[in-house]
Amino acid sequence: MAFDAERYDREVIKPLRGRHGRLPAGDLAVHYAVRPGWTGEQLAAHLVELREFWRERATGPDSRAEICRLLIRADDELRRDVGDLMNDPAWWREQGGASAGATRSTAAPGIPVRERADSAQRTWPPPTREGGAWSWRTEARDFIQRRLDTPVGGGHTSKRNGVQPAGGGTDGRGPGPPTEASTALPLQRRPEPAPGPAGPPAELVVEVLGARDDRCRVRVSWPAAGGEVRVRWAATPPPWPAGEVLSVCALSGFGTELTGERRERDGEVSIVADVPLGYHLYVPFLVAQDRATVCHLVALGVAEPVRRLRAERRGDDAVVSWIWPEGSRLALVEWSAPAGTERGQISRSRYAGSNGFRIPAAPDPCTIRVSALTSVAADEVRSPAREVSLPPRPVRVSYTLSRHWRWHLGRREITVRLRSATDLADLAVTAVLGAEPTMPLSPTAGAVLAEAVGVELPGGQARELTFVVPELPRRLHSHWIRCFVRGGVPIVVTDPPVESMRVS
Repeated sequence: MAFDAERYDREVIKPLRGRHGRLPAGDLAVHYAVRPGWTGEQLAAHLVELREFWRERATGPDSRAEICRLLIRADDELRRDVGDLMNDPAWWREQGGASAGATRSTAAPGIPVRERADSAQRTWPPPTREGGAWSWRTEARDFIQRRLDTPVGGGHTSKRNGVQPAGGGTDGRGPGPPTEASTALPLQRRPEPAPGPAGPPAELVVEVLGARDDRCRVRVSWPAAGGEVRVRWAATPPPWPAGEVLSVCALSGFGTELTGERRERDGEVSIVADVPLGYHLYVPFLVAQDRATVCHLVALGVAEPVRRLRAERRGDDAVVSWIWPEGSRLALVEWSAPAGTERGQISRSRYAGSNGFRIPAAPDPCTIRVSALTSVAADEVRSPAREVSLPPRPVRVSYTLSRHWRWHLGRREITVRLRSATDLADLAVTAVLGAEPTMPLSPTAGAVLAEAVGVELPGGQARELTFVVPELPRRLHSHWIRCFVRGGVPIVVTDPPVESMRVS
């Protein structure tokens, strides 16, 4: 029952793209990729792995990450409402049986809606079975589904296609939870929403018409029957949830106003504008006088840059790796060198075959820039460049050990002779005595004989340091003496022959 991340991304997350700010109606078991016939242990292990996948995939600016963040938010609400029932296979069988005949995007009357933090909550006594076979699990299921279908920040649910459960219950099979007319305790009234502009919310459609250099031309359109609409774009989401009413003056604090050629034809308003390449969120605002209502945003990425750009040294060479943006087939790589800037390119298939882009004999220091070539409409453009600094080349330091007795002092000493090809300063040299059958792998894996700090090591010259070796207890195996060198630059230490490191 291994979790198939690629299949989940293809069958669940990818169809939800473009639904920023809300999740569409859908089967709850599909969102969680729950299969029938699982035991409680298998179900619990699957949910742990799925949530870990959400957390890893939620990082980043792409649309899939936004969907994962919405799924995490909805999952938190679900876990607070049903708790350990999510680990019960019987509870999931109920969700599958009810989803076949219920209209999940319809708001059922009588079901409590979770208010925002500053709103009053509905309260009623525990439900009973008097007057009908009302199921608290059915109510919880429909309540959870309404949370998945309700736009983030929205205080109401929409009635799509005019469908509503018959009989005033949760699913048409019985009466819903108690109301003010059937209980002795009054229900707390919800506060009246702030008055906002009248008219339906603006639903945007964003299309890419072409691109050139570092700019792209987009067409943003929406239905004309909806009042005055302003569109602003930014690289980050707005601080207000969809449906919130605010002052028009507050709009200037978010993003940039979309300006361009404005047209109105066949009941549709459109703006053709030039924006920078990359990933942007387009947020419409329905404006009336001095008030504006936040509508649902739309995300669009055009020639996005590469992600997770990394560079590491492997010997004298350097290997550069990254995550390709969607639609790109070729990458351009530039790196600085003493003679100037050098360039190279690599195709996506060749990158996969060689596990990255290799720079032979990479200079030190070195800054690497990578941009992707992406087809946009009928044009091909270069994405914004991302750059990374290559770590400096490590300096190789070698040492030898020589032991000798000081009979007149009654002690045994060991001399460490260090060498380096380049000048090094402010080094810390640590001599470690290991008592295990294997030699110590770090300065903390044995007893520190001595440590010298601030050591200067001229290039090509030997530097000697002398330490005292204490009396060693008799054991069945030998002891080991090993030196470790640390400095302000990466250092690779070459050990002497093994025989000289063993001491008894």
